[in-house]
Amino acid sequence: MKSKHNFKSFWRFIRKNLKFCTVFIVTLALVFLSIFWGIIPVKQNFEGNLLVKSFSFTCQENESLLLKDVYNLSQIDLSGLKKFTLAGIFSSLADPELNKRERLEIESIRENSTLTITPTADFILQELRLQKETRVKNLKYAPFNNLLAFSLQPNSQPVNLSFNPSGNPIKITLSGYKIANLPQKKEDIPLEFNLSTTEFKLEIQQAIDVNLQLSQDQEQPIFWRNIKVSNVRFERPIITGNNVRDDLVESTIISGNIRMAQQDLKLEENQFLIVEKPGVEILNQIKIIREDSNQNLKLKTTGENLQITEASQGLEVSVSGNTNSIQVGLNPRLPIAQIQGSFLSRYLANKAIVAIISFSGGLIVSLLSWLFDNFTASP
Repeated sequence: MKSKHNFKSFWRFIRKNLKFCTVFIVTLALVFLSIFWGIIPVKQNFEGNLLVKSFSFTCQENESLLLKDVYNLSQIDLSGLKKFTLAGIFSSLADPELNKRERLEIESIRENSTLTITPTADFILQELRLQKETRVKNLKYAPFNNLLAFSLQPNSQPVNLSFNPSGNPIKITLSGYKIANLPQKKEDIPLEFNLSTTEFKLEIQQAIDVNLQLSQDQEQPIFWRNIKVSNVRFERPIITGNNVRDDLVESTIISGNIRMAQQDLKLEENQFLIVEKPGVEILNQIKIIREDSNQNLKLKTTGENLQITEASQGLEVSVSGNTNSIQVGLNPRLPIAQIQGSFLSRYLANKAIVAIISFSGGLIVSLLSWLFDNFTASP
């Protein structure tokens, strides 16, 4: 009976203060909505710039241009080609039979076979175009020998490497290969000959490793922009070969900055970048940061000490994408910093969202206090 009396009293109080109760309910709903919009994760666009030792990605668009007009290459090493064809004019002192050929069918005879191309003069990599689902692994730049290296893993469509010899002969060295319809040499003796051709193109149908010896005179950018990608990884595995449990993954990030929802996250060396799917979707720009005699020194002050250190070198990668959460930390399982997107963060700064939620909480407490005091005081 007492609970029934309390209910009647409460209902009588609501009818007596109907306008206030209506405002209270509407305000309460708006408060909860603001908290919901400020907390619940929502996918948002992000962008960032990273300096890395190496990284991997999967191409998401057919005929996507990765490399263009790489001038004055001094040497190209391609490891893993199983079968390919060379066409042109051949010349060899060791194998005069090659001088009669205009086309060579070449096949690998061991796993670590290598094709080495050594230009005698100007030699240009005109372009490297990727097909959809082509995986580029461990793309890296080694500043000490000016070497650009990566692994190519085509999916179903072949990838073409197009070179321009500029009318000059090129030296070809085949290690671990045989030429069809020619006597096979010992496996450990490389085949060497010169090739003269106006067009030099290789069709890549299987996974290979590519090493490009760059020229110091290359001034214009060699990487194309706005490459649509997925499965981007700024890390590499460390495999012991003894026990899978001993295998590790290390970050390849040297430094960087990520921005999303009007917030910034700074990355330091060896920190992991953990991005929820879909993650990085576009490589806006890739630049080689090489040693520069005018910029290769940095000054740092530590107390009263002055330190001189070399500037970091590697690949500078500008990325953008879409996600609802970005995390950073030395251990990918225990990140120390996070940006989480929400509906309100699209329009308001993080401080404004915190202020709205705090104000909303205080308003609810005030309204509940007023309601309780007036209800207990009512007859």
